Amino acid sequence: MIEIVQLATDIIGTVAVVLTVVYLAVQVRASTKATYSQTYQTAVAALGDMAAIVGESKEKSRMYADGMADPDKLDPDEYLQFAYLGISLFRKYENAYFQYKSGMIDDEFWNGHRDNLLWFFHRPGTQRWWKERRLGFSKSFRDYLESTSQSDMAEQEGRYV
Repeated sequence: MIEIVQLATDIIGTVAVVLTVVYLAVQVRASTKATYSQTYQTAVAALGDMAAIVGESKEKSRMYADGMADPDKLDPDEYLQFAYLGISLFRKYENAYFQYKSGMIDDEFWNGHRDNLLWFFHRPGTQRWWKERRLGFSKSFRDYLESTSQSDMAEQEGRYV
């Protein structure tokens, strides 16, 4: 009789452990999905906010477009503003790159934003700015950008900004 009670107790204990493991797996999976979703939302919002900042006035939009195309068109104050906008934009892209490399952003998200990043990066004014400011970014991000060429992005013909 004691053996039957001990066997029943062992079976109940095993079932309880299995149910606990299954419950924890479900919770971890739900938490991971929430984290992925939050990371995606944060990256999209940050890049969207940057577009809103550049586009908030005709003058700022013109200055940024001119700075990317030919920074010699900018006066020293405009170039400084262009440089700060570049720091802000590339910090946001650096974060997206880090999240992608960490597995928190999927290929679909990264590929679309990567093309935008590379388009901005390979503009003449951005190249000049990058040479001045590149050491302010992580080595892995610098190495990634500097290993790319315009041919690494999807067709961008006719794109102004």
